[in-house]
Amino acid sequence: YFLIGDVSGKGVPASLVMAVTRSLFRNTAAHLKKPKAIVESLTASLAEGNETNMFVRLFVGILDLKSGNLAFCNAGHNPPVLCRPGEKARYMQVLPNLPAGLMEGWQYEAQETCLPPGTMLYFYTDGVSESENKAQELYSEERLLRDLEQLKGETPQAVVETVAARLRGHAAGAEQNDDITMLCIRYKR
Repeated sequence: YFLIGDVSGKGVPASLVMAVTRSLFRNTAAHLKKPKAIVESLTASLAEGNETNMFVRLFVGILDLKSGNLAFCNAGHNPPVLCRPGEKARYMQVLPNLPAGLMEGWQYEAQETCLPPGTMLYFYTDGVSESENKAQELYSEERLLRDLEQLKGETPQAVVETVAARLRGHAAGAEQNDDITMLCIRYKR
């Protein structure tokens, strides 16, 4: 199981929503075996009594380490970058679905794909692509994709560290206006 998420809003309220989401995920994933069911359960819990209308963009995946089968459900999160051996890095085709916590009873659509050994998946929050420099120029999804194409042979740790360094270089001291979260996975049978 893996999960990446980004809460709407900022500060303490957003931190509390993410802490609750994380706890709910851990408890739910112990009992449910499908990403769609996990996201629907999280949405039901988060939407109940949600007067602040806060929501969480999530990507929940379950990777079978023997077969490479990836079952996933996207809940309004950025599509991950898929780097398959012998192919150019590209954004994965994902159904957008609604973010978690917006509407109780929403029926999410799940997806599946098979990853060949050596495939790298890079997940990120919009704070990466929307990172700005002092001239208010975005790092951008296009630049991120170009960088990941160059880095696709590196270890997941090196990919995250290199992108983080490039983000710092791009910002050149400009204050960031959003959280930056990255997760990189390389599938090895």
